[in-house]
Amino acid sequence: MAILVLLMPFTLMAQSDWTVSDAKQKDSNPIAYSDKSVKAGKVVYLGNCKSCHGDVGKDNGLPLMPKPTDFANQAFLDANTDGSIFHKITDGRATMPAYGAILSEQQRGDVTNYIRSFDPNYKPQASAQAAATPKSNDTEVGAPYFLDVKVDEANSEVTAILMGTFNGEKAPVVDAELFIGIKRYFNNLPIMEAGDVTNEEGVIKANYPADLPSGEEGKGELLVYVVDQEKFGELNQSAELKLQATHPSHFNETRALWADRGNFPIWLMVTYLSIVLIVWGVMAKVVMNLIKIKKIGN
Repeated sequence: MAILVLLMPFTLMAQSDWTVSDAKQKDSNPIAYSDKSVKAGKVVYLGNCKSCHGDVGKDNGLPLMPKPTDFANQAFLDANTDGSIFHKITDGRATMPAYGAILSEQQRGDVTNYIRSFDPNYKPQASAQAAATPKSNDTEVGAPYFLDVKVDEANSEVTAILMGTFNGEKAPVVDAELFIGIKRYFNNLPIMEAGDVTNEEGVIKANYPADLPSGEEGKGELLVYVVDQEKFGELNQSAELKLQATHPSHFNETRALWADRGNFPIWLMVTYLSIVLIVWGVMAKVVMNLIKIKKIGN
């Protein structure tokens, strides 16, 4: 019974619609809608949102409660203004983190524009749109495509090169989006500039933080892949990075969820033991009442 009482708020929250105040609904996105902003928002989405919400349009988000929204859902797009989407990203709710303390206003606005790009009924003001980007030569360059990665440890720099085929020879693919980041347990850490695309040589360069803590061996895994997999296929590369070695004891000096048993959070231990005692107490009370009822019956 105690467990059901504890879970009830989450169940009710899952069953209710998530709405924001009228004032927030009427707010506009602080970042103007443009192709550049949409591309930047896609990069932020891949690094921070995809792990829960999944691929947009495929409804393959995590089975959480409430379930993460598929942003290609037209009902969601119709029901939410730009202000609603921006503030939901900012404020969070239940299993949805409050990204106002994690992402900048620019990044949250870019993600809002990326989500809105899936709405066929959305008509941004002409003044808010960026100038059209010139056509790249990737219309001439075709398959097969090749992705190569080079790591310069001395300068903490990564170079990603995307090549295609033109007249039977390798040629650079221009204006292609690549994700370049460091593998993490939950969300991969992007290290390239948001919205960056390959240049005329098919290259994107990015610098990584060499002082990033990464276990006793000081090793990290670099991940590079092409964002538009429908066009280029599942092209991806990985490489080992030399980062800052961190002894596990450094993470066990304070009470936290990831610490050892000696530094386990007291509040969580007390909460757990209290729930166990309440549950066993209720069960003991039920058994005692059953015994009394049986004696009365005899």
